[in-house]
Amino acid sequence: MRVIRRCKSAALLGFLGMLIAGAALSDVLATNTGYYVSGDKKFSVECSLVGAGALRYPPKARKYKYVGQVVVAFSIGTDGKVVDPHVLDSEPPGIFERSALSYVRSWRYAPPVHEGENVQVDDVAVRIAFQPGR
Repeated sequence: MRVIRRCKSAALLGFLGMLIAGAALSDVLATNTGYYVSGDKKFSVECSLVGAGALRYPPKARKYKYVGQVVVAFSIGTDGKVVDPHVLDSEPPGIFERSALSYVRSWRYAPPVHEGENVQVDDVAVRIAFQPGR
């Protein structure tokens, strides 16, 4: 089991290394999709994450080796800052929510653009996984 985890971790780190190396060229860490509403039309807008703080693993969760995930929804403002992050789901409940929200608040996106104008994008959702050995 431990060997499998190490192999998975090594493969994941290798993949992330390639992803980050490729992303370094464009200064993009990840791309998320949100929606911009203009009148009665809804447009899908890709948003590029360009900066993020560190994900803090709660000390008590680390001590007891809790594993979990949190789904966070938010908007991205015209300046690229995360607006109104809130938890949609968490497993297990009551353990990782505060860390996930703090982490998402630290994110910075390239300002979302639709038809040449900076716009606010809504309905962006991400899943953040917590594993003690990561």
